[in-house]
Amino acid sequence: MIQAWYDRNGATTVTTAADLDRVLDAVAAMDGPTLAELYTDGDPDKSWLEVGIDGDRGSLRYVGDDAPNGAHSKGGAFPLPPGGEVLYYYMNNPREYPDDAEIPAEVVRSAAREFLESGGLRPSRVAWTEQDGPL
Repeated sequence: MIQAWYDRNGATTVTTAADLDRVLDAVAAMDGPTLAELYTDGDPDKSWLEVGIDGDRGSLRYVGDDAPNGAHSKGGAFPLPPGGEVLYYYMNNPREYPDDAEIPAEVVRSAAREFLESGGLRPSRVAWTEQDGPL
């Protein structure tokens, strides 16, 4: 079971791929680069996945036992936005991502499904850049 946080209405429980698709569709419908946080068993002390969607692109950040400082998706297929920074917003709060963190939105969705289906393991369908230092 995953708990998804993406708006001020509180957590959404996700147990099936259809549940996850509804959450990701809601995030994709928001204006601009938006994030959802997916927590394994609803526990931020377990593994979690930050999922960003912005049109045809997106980003990921994973934290778990195999990446205690975090890891970002690695893509580089998209040019930098006009402002020169890759920013996604979690409940209107900006979060900066590495310049090469954006990957195709369908890959983001596939990775989120893998995270759900594996019970919170790091998605293997994505290249990752390990984050230096603590969160």
